[in-house]
Amino acid sequence: MQVLMDFQDRAIRLTDERRRHIAGPADPRGVVQAIRDTLQHPDEMQEAFRHPQMRLFYRLYSHRMEDDRVFYVVVKVRGYDMLVVTAFYGRNFSWGGARWKV
Repeated sequence: MQVLMDFQDRAIRLTDERRRHIAGPADPRGVVQAIRDTLQHPDEMQEAFRHPQMRLFYRLYSHRMEDDRVFYVVVKVRGYDMLVVTAFYGRNFSWGGARWKV
């Protein structure tokens, strides 16, 4: 298990099981670095409308600008316990709810 810090210096757990799920056959170190960068320097953070304990961190990567792709990290928040649920590349993903510009 790894503990990653977000932009507000909050500890977020990334379990080995979640890391394997997210990375799949890809390079796990590259995925962990993308998650770390997105948590520490997100372009925006959004709370889920139907699931207020879920947070969506996302960051637009400049080397992906040609196809307008964004890296998303979904974090579950239960009090002070925060856990990375999943992470993925996508486009125009939104789930409603409160937004925080970072």
